[in-house]
Amino acid sequence: MDVKFDLVRIGKFRKNYVSETILKQNADLLRSNIRYLLQDGKCSHKDNTIHLTMVIPGKGHNIKIVLQDVRDINIRKQLKEKFSNSIFKGDQSILRDNIWNPLWRN
Repeated sequence: MDVKFDLVRIGKFRKNYVSETILKQNADLLRSNIRYLLQDGKCSHKDNTIHLTMVIPGKGHNIKIVLQDVRDINIRKQLKEKFSNSIFKGDQSILRDNIWNPLWRN
């Protein structure tokens, strides 16, 4: 199964370069863990692809995933069990308001 990720940053860049580096590493780690978990799975879509939105927080370093985008119940259940601390529980309007924020500093 192929997993495609969209990223949304809540707020602005951190002034601390180390914090930005930690956020980027945490996002890469979560991405690779999700791909590893779902690599042998099948989803109900024709092209066997799921799209996940990852949320980069304004405070803290815990990257979250949005499960509302996942339509396959079995995949959603797997993600809830494995990544229970990484589920975004905020309002969807927060994501819409911040969708055009730049993700990383160059």
